[in-house]
Formats: sequence, C-alpha cells, structure tokens
Amino acid sequence: MHMEIPKISIIVPIYKVEKYLERCIETLINQSIKNIEIILINDGSPDNSSEICDKYALTDLRIKVIHKENEGLGLARNTGLEVATGTYIAFVDSDDYVDINMYKKLAEYADKHHCDAVFCNFYTEINNGKWRNSSEVSDYELWEKSKIHSFMLDMIASKPHEKLERKYQMSVWHAIYKHTIIDKENIRFLSERVVVSEDIPFQVDFLSASNRIGYIPNAYYYYCKNDNSLTKNFLTEKYDRFKNLRNHLLMKNSTIEYKQRVNKLFIGYCRSYITELINSNQNNKKGILNIIVKDPIWETIKREYKSSYLPIYSRIYYKIILSKNSRILLIYSSFINLIKKIRK
Repeated sequence: MHMEIPKISIIVPIYKVEKYLERCIETLINQSIKNIEIILINDGSPDNSSEICDKYALTDLRIKVIHKENEGLGLARNTGLEVATGTYIAFVDSDDYVDINMYKKLAEYADKHHCDAVFCNFYTEINNGKWRNSSEVSDYELWEKSKIHSFMLDMIASKPHEKLERKYQMSVWHAIYKHTIIDKENIRFLSERVVVSEDIPFQVDFLSASNRIGYIPNAYYYYCKNDNSLTKNFLTEKYDRFKNLRNHLLMKNSTIEYKQRVNKLFIGYCRSYITELINSNQNNKKGILNIIVKDPIWETIKREYKSSYLPIYSRIYYKIILSKNSRILLIYSSFINLIKKIRK
C-alpha cells in the first residue's frame, strides 16, 4: 500500500527582498510534493514584498501569510513555528530558491528511514550565474546518536588541528526537521540582534534531542549571495553577539571536546570580525581592537584552547590578541589584508 508523504511546513521570513521573492515562491508552489504548507512571514518589510505575498496567497490555498512588525530573521521564523501544522518543518531564506524535487526527496527519505531530520547538499552562488556544489556528503547517510553528536560538533567547528573552519554548513535551510521534537523540546531561534549565527543554537538543541538523522548527496538548495544584504555593513556590536553566542552554547554542554569546538568557532569569528573592521571606514579601529584584546574572555579561552591547535595564520592572530597589543594587531591585520588584495 502506498504511504502518503508526510506534510511539510515551509517557513519563509521576508524582509526587503521584492527583487527575489517571486522566484523563491515559484519554486515552492511548484514542488513535486503537493502536501505542503508555505508560511510567508512578512517581517515589516518596507518594500513591495507584502503585496507579493498577498497576491500569491489568493492563488494558492497552501500559502499562509503573516504580517508582523520587524524583529529580525530568528523571531520571524519563530512566528512561523507557532502556526505550522506539518509533520516536518523546513526553512527557506526568501532571497534563495530550491529545486522542485527538494521536499519530496527529503520527506521520502525521512519517512522511509524514520529520521528526525534529513539534510541535503546545496549550491552556493559564486558569481556570474556560476554555482559551487557543497558536496558535504558523497553518498546517502543514516546516522544514529553517537554519529549525530560528531556531526553536531563538526557543524560548530572542525577539530582543533584541522584547517577547515567547519565540516558541515550550520544553516537550517538545507534540511527538514521533525515538528514533534521542536515542540517537545520547545526549540526556538534566538534573535540575531542578540547572537550571531542564530542557526547554530537551533541545530545544537535539535540534534541533541535527535535519535536518527539522514543526509542525502543531491544538492537541492540554491544559496544566493544578496548584494543588498545588510550584513555588508560593519557592526561594532557584533563582537558582543559573538560572546553571547559562545556563552549560550557553553551552557548546553561542558565536555572538553565541545568547549574546544565552541572556542574555535569564537576565535574564527573574531578573526573575520577584525578583517571586516580593517576593510571598513571606521575611524576608531585601534580603539575597537583595544576593547577586544583587553576583554577578560581571552584569559578563559587561553586556559581552554592552546594556540598550537590553530593553523599558523589564525595562530598569529590568536597570540597577538593574547598579548593584548592592539597596535600590533592593527598592523598585522592591515598587512594580511594588503596581501589578500594583491593576490586578487
């Protein structure tokens, strides 16, 4: 007897994406699986996104539209979770799009193997319409509890000695998640105005509660680089959000291996933040670097994370930060930035 594919609720937060929104919605309403609901969350978008959402809702009964005040991506997703009715939950960023077979393939694999979540490979836009396949797995995978834990760690950051920042993409958009686990564990997103990478705490909470997950080698999600993204602007408060993320993650697990991954994540974020700062038009670069190097958090990290764990490039950053010398950090960062520009 043919079993019905489980229903999927697809949550789409929307803000300033009128240029891309129709493309995104079209790939959802044309999914080869029809047993879906599409939840469009208009997060107070000031452009024509609101009208586009309402137009589609009139033509497809599977579409729900919620208009709300702007609170950011994480809290918009939470709004969608409150009204979702599917067996599985999916998330799509509204400037991205998906293959028409994505949710059919994920749902079939989840149903056949009784998975709590199923992930797939994805494409990342490089430039001029060219795409790179993530190729995170090369075969169909089924992972039980112990392997799920390793997967979660590799999603936070790779092993200390490995040059790669992380082995698996942390974003929630290339997977489906069992709704009952999200509800039972009361898993919700933090605001990206409080932490960076709000997807990581969600993944940690969900994967910690999962017993079996799947990963399929096909790439079905198209991650697009949006030139209008607000993340291009330098935010001085971003450093505090890094710390908030680290503190939040460390409350969830106290093992040495877990702490190492979280600290590697934090160090990598700080290095990227310093690069952003050097590239920005901020006037007080040395002052901002001084705040970083004088932060007591580094004394704690120093005790928990040896500099020898890091690749040479990151190790020098780390040692300069631990020396509390913001002037040398500014000079070194500017030099590295210059080298990168020359190589381009």
